[in-house]
Amino acid sequence: MNGQKGFEIKLTDERNLKPSNIPTKETIVLRTKLLPQDIIEILDKKKTSFFGSALRRPKSDEITVETPQLYLEQYVFILGHYEIDFDRNASYMIKVDPDVVEVAIGTKKFPVLNESGVWKKFGKKMKQGVGITKQDLELNVTENAVKSMTDSMYFDHNGLETTFDYSTDSDAVENFVQNVLDVNKSHTRKIKMTNNELFSKLFHKLKESLKHDLIINHEEYVVTKFQEIFVPIYETKCYDEKNKVVVARVDAVTGKII
Repeated sequence: MNGQKGFEIKLTDERNLKPSNIPTKETIVLRTKLLPQDIIEILDKKKTSFFGSALRRPKSDEITVETPQLYLEQYVFILGHYEIDFDRNASYMIKVDPDVVEVAIGTKKFPVLNESGVWKKFGKKMKQGVGITKQDLELNVTENAVKSMTDSMYFDHNGLETTFDYSTDSDAVENFVQNVLDVNKSHTRKIKMTNNELFSKLFHKLKESLKHDLIINHEEYVVTKFQEIFVPIYETKCYDEKNKVVVARVDAVTGKII
């Protein structure tokens, strides 16, 4: 049938559904491709842009760069699947012949004629030659529907949704993950949110496309992939002769200042 009308009403069920299955979290550490001296060389070319103005910048020898420190910053990747069986109110407009007074669908009946005499008005117009040969009949029904959705999210070490542009191929990651994490234990930045809080964010993202008022018959939420990825970042302080301090951050994989 054509002519379905939409309902922009809030969901009747706002529960925070926990995933019925969670895979073991995979830990990945990206390989550091640059050494501290490489970072110094990168900053030597850019450090004057951190200070002064467009009219005057300090000379390169007026800027001091501390020895860069390596940090491992955590990203979390979650891939999930959500399936829901639900009932919702819907309305359909169909065309019926002018002599139809009632339409039966299953055990439900939908009268065309009403107390205001809608059908009689249509009949009068037809006699006057307006050319109306069909009547509009609105069917208010309850639909049963099933919807499946799959989506994913990346979070940075601050717990904010982000994009992730790094490769995680075998040649781009460390082979001895735990050893690298142990060595950099004091320089590791991790998300403070719990796993359940992260799962909840993906669940609401999956569910946000459901715009109709509905009654949930059954729903299931499954996390199909769960990863933490540590990205190496160099961080250092730069000083000018007036002791103004700028914290410089350089991606240890790409060499980009961030």
